[in-house]
Amino acid sequence: MKILKIDHIGVAVKSIEEASKIYTELLGLEMHGIEEVKEQKV
Repeated sequence: MKILKIDHIGVAVKSIEEASKIYTELLGLEMHGIEEVKEQKV
């Protein structure tokens, strides 16, 4: 099986501000949205 595309990746973190710096500045990834799922406390 060959993966041709990734639709999205969800990551639960304690601090979105601190985590976003790692993903954008260090890894060079783009953030396209932030979602809170209250019933799962994430």
